Amino acid sequence: MITEIICCIIGSIGFSIIMRVPKKSLLFVALGAAITATIERILSGLYGEFAACLIAMVCLSFYCEMIARIIKTPTTVILMPSTIPLLPGSSIYYAMLYASQSDTKLFVSYAKSTLYAGLGIALGAVIGSTIVQIVTFYKKNKNDTN
Repeated sequence: MITEIICCIIGSIGFSIIMRVPKKSLLFVALGAAITATIERILSGLYGEFAACLIAMVCLSFYCEMIARIIKTPTTVILMPSTIPLLPGSSIYYAMLYASQSDTKLFVSYAKSTLYAGLGIALGAVIGSTIVQIVTFYKKNKNDTN
């Protein structure tokens, strides 16, 4: 499991370099990838792919919103590369492989896994972002009324 997490961190940093993420943000991307990979690897065995991706993405959203405000950079600069460990690359590959081989049973299994992971990522990002926006809105309104 540790080697998987390290590989996820290296992959996220590599993606960041290719996408020209500022050097000051690379450490935060690596930490975000470590958080994401660790949460996903631990929870996927316990609760399944959907819940693991959802919870990991919510945690990552909170982390990225916090760090982005501290280092004064857009949230997506840290969020997008840190999401790399959650992407269902192998299940997409195997789903397409079995689709091309007309193995319906295995295709459906891998396609379902891919859809659950993608749905967890998308829903987790929306939930995390929405919670941060709600808290920010109420905090701003509370300060405006005082």
